[in-house]
Amino acid sequence: MEVTDVRTIRRKVTLTIGTETLTVSCALYRERPIQPGEDIDLEEYEQWLLLHQYKPAMDYALTLLSARAYARGELHSRLTRAGYRPQTADMVLYKLEKIGVMDDEEFARAWAESRMRAGLGKSRIAQELRRKGIEQGLITRTLENLSAEDQAEEAVRMAARGLRRAKAGEDPRKTEQRVLAMLARRGYRYDEAKAAIEAAREEEED
Repeated sequence: MEVTDVRTIRRKVTLTIGTETLTVSCALYRERPIQPGEDIDLEEYEQWLLLHQYKPAMDYALTLLSARAYARGELHSRLTRAGYRPQTADMVLYKLEKIGVMDDEEFARAWAESRMRAGLGKSRIAQELRRKGIEQGLITRTLENLSAEDQAEEAVRMAARGLRRAKAGEDPRKTEQRVLAMLARRGYRYDEAKAAIEAAREEEED
């Protein structure tokens, strides 16, 4: 198959081979340089890339995981954006899951609990987990396992903070609308936000 284009952009080399476009690191390209007009066996070249990318891809993944936890889909995206082939990323992630370094279920649970403690509601947490690449079924199960009591307490805490920020002489209805909007942005349903405001007002009166 003919190589029709070779371009270097930001320390990566993009190769156009027939109808396929591959991105490789400059280091790998120097190890096996390919020139426009050259005919190569695409399947054989991809197998060569797979073997030569695995170790640096694994090292890169472990470096990322040493800084913080990643969901599978999120880490896969980071690897492919770094120039590693999707097949290489799949092999790395499979190994990480086998040795217990990466676990989407544990990641989703820890992320959801952390974000709930930060005052976010379930719909906002669900959006974040989807962006992390967590599949919907796991998101649903994770949110179902969150403590409803803890969730309600966080909503009341956020509502109380919003109410305390009311300006002197501000119309209570305007204050409530502002706090409702704030809680909605944080992922709380209207009924949850309304109940939180009422509970916060009751606590203040007590």
